[in-house]
Amino acid sequence: MVMYTAKLTKTRLALIVGVICLTLMLVILGVSSLRTRTEDTLGGKKAEVSFKGIASNEERIAFLNAYGWEVGEDPISIEEVVIPAEFDDVYTQYNEIQQYQGLDLSRYQGKTVKRYTYEITNYPGGEDVHANLLIYKERVIGGDVCSAEFEGFMHGFEKVSY
Repeated sequence: MVMYTAKLTKTRLALIVGVICLTLMLVILGVSSLRTRTEDTLGGKKAEVSFKGIASNEERIAFLNAYGWEVGEDPISIEEVVIPAEFDDVYTQYNEIQQYQGLDLSRYQGKTVKRYTYEITNYPGGEDVHANLLIYKERVIGGDVCSAEFEGFMHGFEKVSY
């Protein structure tokens, strides 16, 4: 019998959570019923969300608030992520979520971006739900809302029907 032990660091834990979120996205693609990014889910008003000029923590929180999400005061994780130069199936499907919300990661292939992860505190019926923002030069270029649960979910920034 061979045993292997490894020290679980914050970096490894964040990487594991990121991989789980991307994997869960595969399950969600066929089930998710996303709405357009211009619909305000709190009252049916139309409100365009700006993806540019997102430089500070307050601006990132305001961006998520515009979608109706309440998040913790500070990100739970800030990581540098390299968008692959060649997309595999997982990234291709993840980019489909981005394209649905008016974004496209293929324009940033090979670029290093920052991923800010916030804990969502008002997700209906959900605990351990995170919002991920991919930022490149003060611009939101992608992101998602996902659950870190084993049978979790992933969708774009818009709230979905529950």
